[in-house]
Amino acid sequence: NTMSDLKWMRQNGMEAAILKLAAANVPVLGICGGYQMLGESIEDPDGEEEGGSLHGMGLLPVRTVFEKEKVQTRVTGEILQNPGAGDGLFAALCGSVFSGYEIHMGETALTDECQSVMTLHKDGGNVVDGAVTADGLAFGTYLHGLFDSDDFTRALVNGLRERKGLAPLDSTFHYAQYKSQQFDLLADAMRQHIDIEKIYTIMQQHREPV
Repeated sequence: NTMSDLKWMRQNGMEAAILKLAAANVPVLGICGGYQMLGESIEDPDGEEEGGSLHGMGLLPVRTVFEKEKVQTRVTGEILQNPGAGDGLFAALCGSVFSGYEIHMGETALTDECQSVMTLHKDGGNVVDGAVTADGLAFGTYLHGLFDSDDFTRALVNGLRERKGLAPLDSTFHYAQYKSQQFDLLADAMRQHIDIEKIYTIMQQHREPV
């Protein structure tokens, strides 16, 4: 719940810590509810969460209005070649490709002070998503799963390393392949220590009739 979570962050000092870092030119990235929190305001006219409105952190010049319909979809896309991001961190991400999913309520409207972040391919067409400030230091998107995409994550890490004067990582790590290997290890451990055939038998006995 975006509104109650933002209030909780205000009460425990987490919001103040984020704003302090942002003021020191530390990049801030918000995903889904985090994207909504980074904006100027969150409005809930139909009471989907708490009703009313709440001011956001003000790091992104966007405004969110909750709606009854929930967006739930898998998408692929790429980071836009965004001239508004200048030569900041975001420049390192331009052209990165990814896959992920959306699961959120509400729409976030951009003002003229920021630009969209990415193109998403879904429902037989292309749409833009997210927002980035002119200096590229505040960035928000509704897309979950960005960090499962090797190109995006490597570009982000190398952009951060460059800001600190460090050489880029020439990594050949593939997260999807690594994750599949970990699932295989888990499956092997289960086969070794659990009577899988017995479980299959129980599942057959309790299977719902077609």
